[in-house]
Amino acid sequence: MTNPASLLYQDPATLPAEDVMKRAKRFVKNPERLALGRPLKVALLSSFLTDYLADTLVFMLARRGFAARLWRAPYGAIATAVLDQGGPLEDFAPDMVLLLPSHRDLIHVPPPGGDAADAARAEAAAWTMLWDRLAVPVVQLSFDPPGQRPLGELDGSVPGGLLDHVRRTNRLLASQAPQQVALVDAEWLAARVGLERWHDHRLYTMCKQPFSFDVVPVLAAALAAAAAGLLGLGRKCLVLDLDNTLWGGEIGDLGLAGITLGTETAEGEAFVTFQRYVKALAQRGVVLAVCSKNLDAIARTPFESHGGMVLKLDDIACFMANFDDKAGNIRAIARTLNLGLESLVFCDDNPVERAWVREQLPEVLVVEMPDEPASYVRALDDCAAFPLHRLTEEDLGRAKSYQARARVAERLEAGADMDSFLASLNPRMTVEPVGAGSLDRIVQILAKTNQFKLNPTLFSAEEISARSVDVLALRFSDRLQDYGIVAVAVTHVDGDCLHIDNWVMSCRVFSRRLEFQTRLLLAQMAGARGCVGLSLDYMPSPKNSLIADLLPQLGFAPAGSRWVAPITAPQSMPISHILISEA
Repeated sequence: MTNPASLLYQDPATLPAEDVMKRAKRFVKNPERLALGRPLKVALLSSFLTDYLADTLVFMLARRGFAARLWRAPYGAIATAVLDQGGPLEDFAPDMVLLLPSHRDLIHVPPPGGDAADAARAEAAAWTMLWDRLAVPVVQLSFDPPGQRPLGELDGSVPGGLLDHVRRTNRLLASQAPQQVALVDAEWLAARVGLERWHDHRLYTMCKQPFSFDVVPVLAAALAAAAAGLLGLGRKCLVLDLDNTLWGGEIGDLGLAGITLGTETAEGEAFVTFQRYVKALAQRGVVLAVCSKNLDAIARTPFESHGGMVLKLDDIACFMANFDDKAGNIRAIARTLNLGLESLVFCDDNPVERAWVREQLPEVLVVEMPDEPASYVRALDDCAAFPLHRLTEEDLGRAKSYQARARVAERLEAGADMDSFLASLNPRMTVEPVGAGSLDRIVQILAKTNQFKLNPTLFSAEEISARSVDVLALRFSDRLQDYGIVAVAVTHVDGDCLHIDNWVMSCRVFSRRLEFQTRLLLAQMAGARGCVGLSLDYMPSPKNSLIADLLPQLGFAPAGSRWVAPITAPQSMPISHILISEA
């Protein structure tokens, strides 16, 4: 059977579309594919024909770890499918909906000089109404740029221009999209492949597919990446080699003055550009680590002393430089940061090292780095390994959180007394109310967390808002950093028990005993509501196995299909040393 992971290291735009589509068709016809990933029922609603896109979409979703079953509404029936109560869409009960409109669906284009803002609001209202009707995550293609410009050079910048209307509507949709909706930028995709390939007017008149076949793999890959990000399967950490990856030459042989880095030469500027891109990833929440075959002190020298370095040691959460094999070091990085290997991306200029890591650690995404350093940014960007559909306060501080976690891990590995050390960090936990400032993060952590998560149950922003009194959201900080909202539990009263519908906790704060303090707070909630016990539904998965060992420590025992516990916590629970406060 065709292995979809073999395409994970290549940009679909650089591969022959016909080859990708043939491989996708063979893959989809094989029933064994449904056992290869996380099951996902996807409803595809489009204003154009998707016969050629559908198989490639399933294939690209498989690249992201999903075994997708696809249901397609008749083309042109997006609103009808969503609004049809008890219709085929509801019968299918999708886990995710993909909405694919085009600029042809815009019905409120203003005349030249008309009210462009009001027209965009009217346009957006129809789509936000559909979002409100869908209780599952939604990936929507934004409106694509048209292939003609009636107003010429002014078409994209003045009221009445079709391109201006497309852009205004897209910006408005992006600003109004709730947490469970991710938009894919059609204008960028069209620029990526070129408008001449994005618009195939002859093909549209023949079979209502508006773009050329060259577009199919690129569009399918972008939709799959957005789906992975929305469902919490985006990567989190970028592991970087140093020599000939962040700078030219080998620091151990050439010394500080001999490496190539800086704007004085074309090659040196290429490495600076790559570092700037990596720095931008770190600023939006991607965790950075170093894995280099070097002496540690020598490997750190450019970060400390070279004027051309954009990245600094403070940007690196875990720095590992030695002469051990890189697969082993990457495992150690994952342990230090408490991340699964499937969360890591590895960049190394050496093809032998890349091949070794791929063989030993197939879960790690190894970027196929080109020979030319000027193309490094393109290679990493095209992998779309870190999909992001909404930027939260916690995203902006994530890299610093992992740096703090690495420092804590180093202290503990050095043999520090656990209780004394944790107390010395002055940890504080704040109970955050559900509101405008916390809602996006609460929905995000419920969707994206995988390791500490009871079950796959997700909640929309509307559900969380409606059940705000049943939601326990906890912010954590210490003398190292404010980590933001790192734990959420959604509950309801069920008889004499407070039932925990789902409970998640960020891996950034593992080993800090938050789970024990959260358990005490849940018991307080239960007592305040007249309950005498706690209950929960734990569904084991390949990623959340640690919970099976933790539940007995928290006082839970299996009882039929559920786990139950008395309000009183076990005396054996360790002291958390966490001070509790109200927001």
